[in-house]
Amino acid sequence: MTTRARTLLTTTAVASLAATALVAPTATAAPSALAPVKAASSTAAAVAPSLATAYEPSSADARIVSKLTARVTTARFGTQFSGAVMDARTGKLLWSKNGNTALKPASTIKFVAATNALRVFGPTYRFTTTVRRGTQADQVVLIGSGDPALSSTQLVALAKQTAAAMKAKGQLRVRLYADDTLFAAPTLATGWPSTYVPDETPWLRALVVDGRQVSDTTIDAAKIFAAKLKTYGITVASVTRGKASTANPVLATSAGQTIDQIVTRMMMESDNEHAEALHRLVGIKKGKGNTWTAARTAAQSGLTYEGLAATAIYDGSGLSRSDRLTSIQLAKMVKNTFEPLNKVPFRILRSSPGLPQAGRTGTLRASYDRFTASTSKCAAGKVYAKTGTLKDAVALAGWTVGKDGRIKAFAFIINGNPTSVTAMRQNIDMLAATVNGCY
Repeated sequence: MTTRARTLLTTTAVASLAATALVAPTATAAPSALAPVKAASSTAAAVAPSLATAYEPSSADARIVSKLTARVTTARFGTQFSGAVMDARTGKLLWSKNGNTALKPASTIKFVAATNALRVFGPTYRFTTTVRRGTQADQVVLIGSGDPALSSTQLVALAKQTAAAMKAKGQLRVRLYADDTLFAAPTLATGWPSTYVPDETPWLRALVVDGRQVSDTTIDAAKIFAAKLKTYGITVASVTRGKASTANPVLATSAGQTIDQIVTRMMMESDNEHAEALHRLVGIKKGKGNTWTAARTAAQSGLTYEGLAATAIYDGSGLSRSDRLTSIQLAKMVKNTFEPLNKVPFRILRSSPGLPQAGRTGTLRASYDRFTASTSKCAAGKVYAKTGTLKDAVALAGWTVGKDGRIKAFAFIINGNPTSVTAMRQNIDMLAATVNGCY
């Protein structure tokens, strides 16, 4: 048991878990259909000392252990493998091989960014982009909130409000400044080869519109905003960087997508820019600062809050070659979202749109050759998981409903590229199908 405030179980809840069959309604039911745990009597509490003793292994569990043990061979997975399967309701570890071995997790590390953002901000929070008047009458400042989902539609709304305010003052010609100082000046994260920018991700800045992959997203956003101002009758004489003053009046605001929506995009499409922005924003919100180091500190404290030991986290996306997580850590993060008294609705991890669906959606869709092989296609539509891929790392972490009707959280990580990336993916999909019990 951990001391995390959001998931601290009362004696009554523990008793209820002991007295209740920990099963999902059907093998195809979405996890949102899971009913809340009912309260139990004090008599039941006396015979339920812990969640671990409440779990009774099933024949499906025995099959999972047998099949995984036989299938996880060096020939298929090389010597750098970590895998874990646990019961999602109790946290009972059902199977593990090198479960505490820390490896490069690739994009499965986005579970950390997702969990921290949802907990720190809440799923309905929206980042607000603002325009303020500058120190002189003809100056306006577009201020970046770090929102990775800022859209050109929002810039239209900001331009309309700004133009109305400037026209009211008789000011039809302005100098536009862009303030992206919410984030520290962009640098490579620890473990990022120099080729990652711009090949894998643009420089991380607090202003980016429509997720555009350009060298300077701040000036790009400002120029788009300037064009929008022109459509409302305001001429922009110049565009440059500048810092806003909170002493100057606000001219316009626009709230963006919810955290839930941002995290959905990040998890479904493995969006690196969304992940890095959330990683940095959590560090700022937690009062750690606006640098890579600050974000890392906040991410590690988030893992501690989740009841997990701190580990090597150097970015939010998993691009860093210095990142390290274990399969048990990842499986526990999945498991934590199913805790009966989880007070933060981690819908992103628990609803069918929230994680890629095997062979159907996101980075697990069939067009990516996921769950299409004979060893895994039986699990298409039955597994929900986050993918991870680097040139020498493939990972998968998520959940499925086993043949016993119980939800199984799992995580598998392969490093070292023992075969081709395609073969590694097919082999890791096979393990997920094994947990489901269909193969």
